Amino acid sequence: MAFILNDRVKETTTTTGTGAITLAGAVGGFETFSAGIGGSNTTYYAIKHQTANEFEVGFGTLNGGASTLTRTYIINSSNSDAAVDFSAGTKDIFCTMPAAKVGLPFPEEYGSSSAPKVITVKVGSKTSSHPYPAGGSSSSSAYFFDGLESPALRFSGVDSGAKYYYKFDTSDGSNSGHPLRFYLDAAKSTAYTTGVTTSGSGGSSGDYVQIAVDSNTPNILYYQCSSHGYMGNHVTTISNNINGDLTIGSKLKLPTNTANKILVADGTSFEEVDLSGDATIASGGALTLANSGVSAASYTSANITVDAKGRVTAASSGSAGASTGFVIAMSIAL
Repeated sequence: MAFILNDRVKETTTTTGTGAITLAGAVGGFETFSAGIGGSNTTYYAIKHQTANEFEVGFGTLNGGASTLTRTYIINSSNSDAAVDFSAGTKDIFCTMPAAKVGLPFPEEYGSSSAPKVITVKVGSKTSSHPYPAGGSSSSSAYFFDGLESPALRFSGVDSGAKYYYKFDTSDGSNSGHPLRFYLDAAKSTAYTTGVTTSGSGGSSGDYVQIAVDSNTPNILYYQCSSHGYMGNHVTTISNNINGDLTIGSKLKLPTNTANKILVADGTSFEEVDLSGDATIASGGALTLANSGVSAASYTSANITVDAKGRVTAASSGSAGASTGFVIAMSIAL
């Protein structure tokens, strides 16, 4: 099962009541739900009675043969947004895009491992709309996702217990010789394989590339052909994993913002800790060393005690030694 949208999918039905809709065949110039959506898949639908003031928009589930569509839930309708009890007569039922898909900020339905979001992949010639024009190391071919030329995508998924799954269907024959893969850079110097599963290399029935997205998925990925340069584009996701340089335009603020904090690496991460021991640091950055216990003074013929770190821990004036004049005279004599 997968959630799929497609253009120009429209049939008629004479089903009455509030139950599942029996599909009666495509309208001229359109295709059936079986051809455009596929059996056991889900999609958005709209039903309109040809002569009565009855309509309904919802999310539907097709049976295995795509001969009936179950009205899984209703988005809006002529019956106060509840299921319409359709009267006798012919209705048109077609695949649609609800207004909420445009009106809401980045809405994305959940795609599970058993019912991923499916994206149909084909390969064709680049146009001037491609972000990487053909020439040099950039291929003259491009990936087309659901008919769009190498679009920039945005993934959802921030919970490791409910990863969002995206399945790139590469079974179309045009994918032969163009294996789609994910990378951390457009030039493909570093492959990304975590949560990525593949079946085949593209161009044969059943071939696909699937990615499971959660909070650890890098915030920027690139989809490219493993055999040719710059056929694809990039993907962004909300993530805890930043895979590029991080530039802060203002201040970096951490959960604890009291003075005397520093960042310390522990081998796996940086943690904010209090500066302790022989020094403190003020909010303005001034570093203050702790007193050693030795009185500030000028010591003559001093006796000095230092610890293993070379820090002065004691000092006092010592007994007078030979005079300077005596030392000079002895030096001349010798």
